[in-house]
Amino acid sequence: MLGYITPDKPELKVREYEMYSAYYCGICKAIKRRHGEIPRLVLSYDSVLLAMILSAVYDLEKGVAENYPAGPTVKLERCIIHPVKKRAIVYNDAAIDYAADMLVALAYYKFKDDWTDEKKVLGALGIAAFNNLHRKITGMYPETCGIINKSIAKLSELEKENCQSMDEAAEPFAQLMKAVFSGAPLKTGLRIATVKTEDAESTVEDIKAEEQLNEDDAKTDEHLNEAELKSLLGEIGYNVGKWVYLIDAVDDLEKDLEKNRYNSLKGIKDDENYKSRVEFSLICTLENASLALKKLKLEKNKGIIENIIYSGLFRKTESIVGLVNSEDEKNIDDEKSKPEPGSEPKPGSESKPGSKPE
Repeated sequence: MLGYITPDKPELKVREYEMYSAYYCGICKAIKRRHGEIPRLVLSYDSVLLAMILSAVYDLEKGVAENYPAGPTVKLERCIIHPVKKRAIVYNDAAIDYAADMLVALAYYKFKDDWTDEKKVLGALGIAAFNNLHRKITGMYPETCGIINKSIAKLSELEKENCQSMDEAAEPFAQLMKAVFSGAPLKTGLRIATVKTEDAESTVEDIKAEEQLNEDDAKTDEHLNEAELKSLLGEIGYNVGKWVYLIDAVDDLEKDLEKNRYNSLKGIKDDENYKSRVEFSLICTLENASLALKKLKLEKNKGIIENIIYSGLFRKTESIVGLVNSEDEKNIDDEKSKPEPGSEPKPGSESKPGSKPE
C-alpha cells in the first residue's frame, strides 16, 4: 500500500488515537510473529483501516478459529522503536493477522512493480526477500490472491496500452482492494466485539470503556448476513482502492512527466477542467465508501473508522489536489450527519465543515 489512508489526527479523541496506534502496533507484531523481522519494514498505516473495519464487523469475542478462542486483547508493552514508554498493542485479533498477511502480499507486488518499471535495486531485493512469503500467503488465501494476481496483470496491460481513461485505469486496483476487504476468511456473528484488557493503566482503561458494547442497545434483529457483510466490505474496499489509485496518479503526475513514465492522467492534464474532473471522481469514491460504511452500522472503532473515511481521506484529497468546488467539504460533512436508516436526526445535530463525527 502507498501510505495515503490515514486519519485526521487533530479530530481524533486521545483514546481513539491510542486505539488506532494499538492496531498499528498490533499489525507490526503480527507481521513479526507470522512472517519474521524483515517484512516489518513494509509496515504501513494503510493497513490499519482494513484491520479496524474487519475487527468491528466480525464477532471475534466468541472466537473465529481455534487460534482465537478469547477474542482480542490489549496489552501495554515496550518495543525497540519505543523503548521508554509502554504502548498499547492489540493481540489475538484475526482481523489484524489478516491485515498483516495482505500487507506483506501487496508489498511483494510493489517490489515487483518497482523492478519492472524502474529497475530499482530495492525492488529486486524485495522480490527475493518476499518471494517465499508470497507463495505462503497465496496458499493461505488462494481466491483473494488469485484476484490480486489478475488485477495486477490487468494494471500492467493497461499501462502497456498507455490507457488514458482514469476510471478504466483505476478499475483493476479497485477490484484488487475489493477482494482484499471482502476476502477475510472469518466467521460472522455479532458485528461488535468487546476488547479485553490486561495489565491495564489509565489509557487502556479508557480504551476499554470506549470500546465496550452496551448490549442493551444492540439491535440484534437488524444483523446482516455474511453475504451482505462481504458485499458492503467489498464496496468499501472498491471505492477506497479507486481513491488510492487516483490520488496516487495525481500525486505522481509531475514526476511521471519528468521521467516519461506511465500515468493515466497525462491525457487530460492540459484540459481546462482537469482539476474539476479529478476532484469529482475522488469525491464520488469517498461518498460511495461512506454510504457503504453507514450500512454496516458499526459500533466498535466507529469514531476512528469514520474519521478516516469522512475526514482523513478528504483532507488528503484537499492537500494533494486542492479543491475547486468549495461545496465538496460541506457535502462530505452532510454525509456524516445523515441519520442511520430508520432513525430520526437529533435536534440541533447539524454538522459544520471540519467537524468531528460523533
